[in-house]
Amino acid sequence: MMQAEFGATPWGRVWVRTIESTSAGGPNMLLPKARTLARNSTSIVAAGTGRVEADVTMSGEVCRVKIDLPIWPDGTQAEVGRLVAKAVAEHRGLVAGDLPDTLEADFRHHAISVAPHIQELHSGCTCRSRKRPCVHVFATIYALVQLVDERPALAVELRSAAATAIATTDPDWVALSEFDPAAFYGD
Repeated sequence: MMQAEFGATPWGRVWVRTIESTSAGGPNMLLPKARTLARNSTSIVAAGTGRVEADVTMSGEVCRVKIDLPIWPDGTQAEVGRLVAKAVAEHRGLVAGDLPDTLEADFRHHAISVAPHIQELHSGCTCRSRKRPCVHVFATIYALVQLVDERPALAVELRSAAATAIATTDPDWVALSEFDPAAFYGD
């Protein structure tokens, strides 16, 4: 079975569903072009707490996209923190930026939405298109999906008020910079 290019993880699939909604009246004709732009000419400039910014190049013109995301309310953030801590403790040895796929299911079970609905996103683009959201916004979301697939913790960081990265480290791994080379081998 071939792995999906966009939404290879449950974390990315949640974001794909924001723009590929099955409740729409028909297919969105902008999405194939947006996927092509995400593959070839979209670069995420910044992605963090409550905001994603990207440059999308189309026909030689660079369009600047900004997407503001709603932050989870305090109660939800506390529950997210509890669920993340529990999942990380149960899955020792995760690399930095990774989260277990089961955690996304736990979020759904607790009615915590990882990705906001498309109507909850406040987006802007420097293009002249009258259609909103424009193809550049969709391309930015697809590019974001790829980042989230690579580093699932980003999905949580985007909606959290604290900009701290989720620490998931292997307890059996030690950075070489922590060793003093002169003292390592002794005298």
